[in-house]
Amino acid sequence: MRGAFLFLIASVGFGQTLVFEHATVIDATGAPPKQDFTVVVREGRIVSVKPRVEAIADAVVIDASGKFLIPGLWDMHMHITAPQIMFPLLVANGITGVREMYSGAALATIRQWKLLPDAPRMFAPGFIDGPLMTGRLPDAVAVANADQVRAAVRALQADGADFLKVYNSVPREAFLVLMEEARAAGIPVAGHVPEEVSPLEASAAEMRSEEHLNNILLNASTDEVRLRRERVAMMYDPKITGAQRLRLLAWPMLAGLVDTYDEKKAAAVFQAFVKNGTWQTPTLAILDGFVHELDDEFVNDPRRRFLPKAWTENWDPRVIYYLRDESPAEYEVLHQRMRMLLTRYRKLVGDMNRAGVELLAGTDTNPLNPVLPGWGLHEELALLVESGLTNMEALQTATRNPARYFGIVEETGTVEEGKSADLVLLDADPLEDIRNTQKINAVVMRGRYYSRTDLDGMLERAAAVSAGGR
Repeated sequence: MRGAFLFLIASVGFGQTLVFEHATVIDATGAPPKQDFTVVVREGRIVSVKPRVEAIADAVVIDASGKFLIPGLWDMHMHITAPQIMFPLLVANGITGVREMYSGAALATIRQWKLLPDAPRMFAPGFIDGPLMTGRLPDAVAVANADQVRAAVRALQADGADFLKVYNSVPREAFLVLMEEARAAGIPVAGHVPEEVSPLEASAAEMRSEEHLNNILLNASTDEVRLRRERVAMMYDPKITGAQRLRLLAWPMLAGLVDTYDEKKAAAVFQAFVKNGTWQTPTLAILDGFVHELDDEFVNDPRRRFLPKAWTENWDPRVIYYLRDESPAEYEVLHQRMRMLLTRYRKLVGDMNRAGVELLAGTDTNPLNPVLPGWGLHEELALLVESGLTNMEALQTATRNPARYFGIVEETGTVEEGKSADLVLLDADPLEDIRNTQKINAVVMRGRYYSRTDLDGMLERAAAVSAGGR
């Protein structure tokens, strides 16, 4: 993958030697925790993971007694805007890597973001949609035929895209050509499975990851052909508004879908995902956010102060452009559908995990979605555990699995000697309760140490920037 091994090193703190003494190391390989171990970091690398080491001159020694050392976390589906706000929130939440899934920023701009000292490791796409894409967006291409697809793949790869993100309205034949061209070019494809294609067909065409569980329930329906035909017709129906279309694409009608779900057909789909190496990014956190967007606890969450008011105002369904045309009664019907869909998706995730389907933790964070940047990933991990994953399996969806997905597991993703030093020091055991990933004492990103005081300072800087835009 282009750029996979181009890791930037922050200049400040890179030369430090760090020694974490008496830590419980949860290396995310699946091995049992290593109790009372010492981990040494030098020049951005983990050089030792042992029960004891000799004293090291000029090292910064951190007493990690009673604490737990895990790999740095990844959010594998987010949309970065205002990096001066988002980057501090990510690092303060232990997120040292992200898969940027397109925010309208040009790839050249993202390359500049990567140079910032508090920037997580980042992979970013070129964006490809079909006839429904409106407007001219940087490094985004609408395609309708094979010639346009070939030109798009060449141009986006030449511009430095790490992968191609596809969206709902890419036509079927264009998608199949796109997959052929991407394979030949050696560039992965991820994103929404286009509506004219089934998740099973996308998997067979070697789509690297499928997002949001889109149309997997439909793919396992005994009435799949008719339901897909109706959904595609809806997508192109000129009589419905863009807001109506978005709601139906994001939150499908459950009538006729859930009751025709066939467990044997679903099992065959899951088996194909495993065979083809197709990853799934459920992004349960975004659906959970919509389910709870009007709850007092969420509306009054004090962490909102770290974000611009314009963002948090968008989380009110009476304001957001694709919900504000709904009457209170209509919204309540939609809201009930969201709740039922979240319940059904949790079961789907558990079934896929038991079948061996590879999972990635992602949140779909962006200023329009009711997910707190950074904290949303911890919510995603908790939702994955509620779906049936063990605490270790959930932790791996944000550590080892992203490294395996990108083909860089020899470089990062676990706490092992020789790996890049991306680490999170926790005050409590995440294998006892996955929500303990939020109890962050310190973070190491590319060898640079951020104490709890440093992290709190980053949060306050984000708050100050956000307040300036209010």
